[in-house]
Amino acid sequence: MIALAMGWIGTIGSIAAYVLLSRGRWHATSLRYSALNGVAGLLAGTASAVYGAWPSVGSNLLWAAIAAHSALTTLRARRSASRWPVLARVSSYKGRPQPEQVEAMAG
Repeated sequence: MIALAMGWIGTIGSIAAYVLLSRGRWHATSLRYSALNGVAGLLAGTASAVYGAWPSVGSNLLWAAIAAHSALTTLRARRSASRWPVLARVSSYKGRPQPEQVEAMAG
């Protein structure tokens, strides 16, 4: 019974994450999206293991691993941007910034 509930919660969680992404409510690099996909993959993978559905276990654990990698990549990017905020703002600028623009970004 518990495995059944875990499987359904995992399935509904991954579908909900996809719906929120498709409707533009969440971004593909958001931590919420990665967290929901990761938890959903772990729940569904665990439930599949209880039932012995090994291909499903593999795909769900891979799903969770991809979500974890995405979350770590997002966290690294945020940490890098917070260490060098001026460079992050200048590098995201399209074209060549003028000296007064760089000074304004630094201030």
